[in-house]
Amino acid sequence: MIGRLVLVALVATGAHAERPSEYASGIPVMPVGSMPFQRVAVPATVYEGAARPDLADLRVFNADAEVVPYAWLPRAADTHARADAIALPLYPLYVDRDRRDVSGLVLHVVRDASGTAVDIRSDDAAPAAASATTLAGFVLDASALTEALNALVFTLPASVGAATMHLRIDAGDDLASWRPVTTDAVLVDLEYGGRRLVRDRVEIPPTRAKYLRLSWMPGQPVIDFTAVSGEAAARIVEAPRQWRIAAGTPVPDHEGEFDYDLGGAYPVDRIDVSLADPNSVVPTQILARASPTEPWQSVNSTVFYRLRQPEGEVTSVPVPVIGGARRYWLLRFDPRSGASARTAPPLRAGWQPAEIVFANRGAPPFTLAYGNRTAGPGALPIATLVPGYDAVKGLPAGVGVASIGPAMELGGPDRLRTPPDVKRWILWASLVLGALVLGWMAWRLSREMGAAPAPRDAETPPE
Repeated sequence: MIGRLVLVALVATGAHAERPSEYASGIPVMPVGSMPFQRVAVPATVYEGAARPDLADLRVFNADAEVVPYAWLPRAADTHARADAIALPLYPLYVDRDRRDVSGLVLHVVRDASGTAVDIRSDDAAPAAASATTLAGFVLDASALTEALNALVFTLPASVGAATMHLRIDAGDDLASWRPVTTDAVLVDLEYGGRRLVRDRVEIPPTRAKYLRLSWMPGQPVIDFTAVSGEAAARIVEAPRQWRIAAGTPVPDHEGEFDYDLGGAYPVDRIDVSLADPNSVVPTQILARASPTEPWQSVNSTVFYRLRQPEGEVTSVPVPVIGGARRYWLLRFDPRSGASARTAPPLRAGWQPAEIVFANRGAPPFTLAYGNRTAGPGALPIATLVPGYDAVKGLPAGVGVASIGPAMELGGPDRLRTPPDVKRWILWASLVLGALVLGWMAWRLSREMGAAPAPRDAETPPE
């Protein structure tokens, strides 16, 4: 009987419908349209007010205070995007009929109101002969590009016919000295059985130069290209990130060390530093931890810099870091860099905000509630919540993007405190009570046994 009462008490303490008032704070969420599912990015205030770093204490309620199912949306990965091909100005190189080698030519680009021309001179500074009519190569003007070239795309004339062409490509910045890029770039234009096989793209090592020079290998057919375009190397397009700037404080008795409190356990994956002094180069070790009682963990080592250049100021890019959600950060500057030990530079921390998808069930507005020390994980798997979800294709069409409002107080800061463990006290009380009952039963049994009368002697039969 006692065990059954204890079990009923335990169930009564844990089985109840959750209410918004059980959470410290909330954010109003307004769905867009009548789509059955809505998505919303978790704002920074949730990371600051959540009771758990993994945001497991997050819930979604509708206007009737009913729990609404939700799921975490996998974070979008950074993508690689190939830049569009850019047409490069093309200048032909003509030499005497008896000369096919362009290695001894010194070039000079002349730009005036009438256009742009290439002045060709031999290595002895003599102008090219007026009778120079033999096409020997081309010069490509890539001076307007800001990124390194990764490939060249050629527009072949229709009259090329069947041919396999071998090109030499050189790069230079002054039209006088050249460095080899590739000595055997192959172009193909073949026709067989009514089909045409064309290879008009040549990949090259990433090359940054103002000019490229094209020339043919000895014995190869000379082709008058219609146009040539350049392709930059594929660029990484990062997913959107939120940023927080934190002021730091110097660590006492540790020169060049500064600690920072972000105010919340953000899933930071980028760190940047704004150096105060120009022409600074600072080797830095980056450390982090989730709570003030944990030891510091090294997450990366890098060099932050801020340099003045003739074309403008150049600064270091944000550094990637991994390791999960952490609130406290430490920068350890190399003292040999000469960085000031009295002023902490501002720290920029970036993270890709998590997104949730919830069912548009019940009356709006919805409430994104958070801040409950006793709440356990409440999210469903995304494939369970959204029928037809595909990890490769992502969310299906018809998922709205909900809007959010300012944070508001629900149950207040008391919900962030650790409540007494009622289940544990009930369990201990039941154990103590059970021990007392067993002891009382044993005591009563022993008394009854001690008070029992002595057995009578057998009666003596009469004489």
